[in-house]
Amino acid sequence: MLGVTLALVLGGVAAAGDPQGRPADTPAPGASDGQIVVTGTRTPRTMREAPVRTDVIGAAVLERSGARNLADALDFLPAARTESNCQNCNTTEIQLLGLPGAYNQILLDGLPLITGVGVVYGVEQIPAVLVDRVEVVKGGASVLYGPGAVAGVVNVVPMRPEKDGVRAALDVQRVDRKLTAFGSLMVAKTFAGGFVNLFAQGDHNPGIDLNDDGYTELARRKLITAGARGEWAAGAATTVAFDYQFTSEDRRGGNLLDRPAHLANIAEQIDSDVHRGSLSVTQQLGADTRLVGTYALSVLNRRSFYGGLGEVGTNPDAPGYDPVALAEAEAASRTQYGRTSDTFHYGELRLETRAGAHALLGGVQIRSEKVVDRGEDADGRRLATIVDDRFSTLGAFVQDEWSLSEGLRLVLGARLDKNSEIDDVIVSPRIGLWASPSPQLVLRANYSTGYRAPEVFSEDIHVDVLGAEPIRIVNAPGLTTEHARSVAVGFDWRPTWRDGAFTLDGQAYWTQLRDTFFLGEIRERADGSLFRVRSNAGGSRVLGAEMSATYRFTPTLNASIGGAYIDARYDAAQVIFDDDATQIATRRYLKSPRLTGVGQVMWRVTPSFDAFLAARYTGSMPVLNNRLAELRNSDPFLVFDLTATRHIPVRDDGSEIDVTFGIRNLTDARQRDLEVGAGRDSDYVYGPRLPRTFFVRINARL
Repeated sequence: MLGVTLALVLGGVAAAGDPQGRPADTPAPGASDGQIVVTGTRTPRTMREAPVRTDVIGAAVLERSGARNLADALDFLPAARTESNCQNCNTTEIQLLGLPGAYNQILLDGLPLITGVGVVYGVEQIPAVLVDRVEVVKGGASVLYGPGAVAGVVNVVPMRPEKDGVRAALDVQRVDRKLTAFGSLMVAKTFAGGFVNLFAQGDHNPGIDLNDDGYTELARRKLITAGARGEWAAGAATTVAFDYQFTSEDRRGGNLLDRPAHLANIAEQIDSDVHRGSLSVTQQLGADTRLVGTYALSVLNRRSFYGGLGEVGTNPDAPGYDPVALAEAEAASRTQYGRTSDTFHYGELRLETRAGAHALLGGVQIRSEKVVDRGEDADGRRLATIVDDRFSTLGAFVQDEWSLSEGLRLVLGARLDKNSEIDDVIVSPRIGLWASPSPQLVLRANYSTGYRAPEVFSEDIHVDVLGAEPIRIVNAPGLTTEHARSVAVGFDWRPTWRDGAFTLDGQAYWTQLRDTFFLGEIRERADGSLFRVRSNAGGSRVLGAEMSATYRFTPTLNASIGGAYIDARYDAAQVIFDDDATQIATRRYLKSPRLTGVGQVMWRVTPSFDAFLAARYTGSMPVLNNRLAELRNSDPFLVFDLTATRHIPVRDDGSEIDVTFGIRNLTDARQRDLEVGAGRDSDYVYGPRLPRTFFVRINARL
């Protein structure tokens, strides 16, 4: 039954009939022939001509699904998924190829401004109002993007206005008997040679307790994002572009949300401000040659609290109330505040040119990051410096796209990096082949590499909590660089039958990691504090394949089907839990399902009415419960989303108001064995991030 259901409704969005926002009633032989992508080789190519496969989540899917942020958007891509990693604060990561989020590089318009520290909560902070599309490349990409691009790259491409106008949205959701609100506004002004965008977005979510134990599963969040971006021609051959974003978020999970965090039994509270900006100058040196210089900056400041009173009674009228135990617990809890700052500088000088059959790209990049993480008490007094370090990388890269013939292209690339944490220079090569033996068939083969340096990572700053005890992460002495090699082979077949109504594409990949970073079991220091050690665990590998097919039944009805098989495992079993009574070891990566599928059906019922059905399948995956000392295999999940949109024309120039009614997670498929109470293991959370959700969204384009 499951296979039949998947065959009917699941689909690969990257190849769907409307991936770039084209109206559903527009005939489109080869659904994504005209979509321009840039992430795979940093040169603009149509999806079909791109020598490195690039998946796209387009504006149509983002709007019809009611996505509020990047985390919502990535739910609609095969072999990619978003996973919540904390029952208290809901920090979310993006998985590619079954590997954790730290193996991916998230880019904002091609720039690595989402740092390892910023990505802890940053996946939900990228405003949907700014997003035109999301491009995803799976596999090692360090040759162009440097450290961190091991499992792949997620590039958020912002909107570029074609005319003056206003875009506004208001979204109200009902989640487990509570209402959440979302609003956004963008004002665009175009002029000869350029444009300016002003944007703002707000998101308010109350804390939601899904199992009625008094502790939230969905944190209370207040998020505001605002900024501006623009471009103008500063001369006949000079273009200047700028971008600035400010994000402020107040997030609180646990219990007793109306009290200070240190007076709750469990609390995770994050109050963060992030400034991100960039300035880029492009100088056209000739018809086929240009020089691009870019400087970007990200500054993050965050005050946080991880911990609480634990299983101590706080109600004087409750049986067993112990004022002495409460006073002792409060004294300890007052010391569990922290303050983190992360300052990141990025610079790049890049030359692009053509020489006959060669499209050449080369440049230098420098990145520098300073991370300071300190412990504080409830009064803001500094207690200890946990991290105070600076990391830098200087890299040089070159790439050649060589057109051997009309139907055959070769991509050759190499990069040299000198990282402050690594003694040796790191070499990252790439070789790719694109072939089109017939107009209907495209073949691709790529070999690429990636690496991770032994720096501070996202999970170091987001502190797990077991009960009310914070768990910090430390690097093992002598931690060495993690290297990855990736091979991908794939095809794209678009027969001429029925004017290109059918498409089929697939890819198989193999990634081998050497000196894999591994987080060991929870340990206890002599003072009673808990920690985990990151060490090198030998090797690991990922084997996988994905397949997607689309079919255009009529000019107004498109459907697709797709799925992926991924097996991510260590070469030798790793100990993930160890105490005096129990030791648990496994070769598989935790929270990494072997089978996943995503898909959609888009139907333009009438010129003014659209229907959208999406489905996501997540297979069984291994999950660890530290409190119970158990390694379990989760149930599989099949999630359906359904929306209907009414288009209301306002003027003849294309201005309109769209009203969308939708249900996310129609059958309320989610984890049913959530941890309860003050002693819960906050890391024991998996599967769909949201329960059944009803929403109404009004979109205006004026």
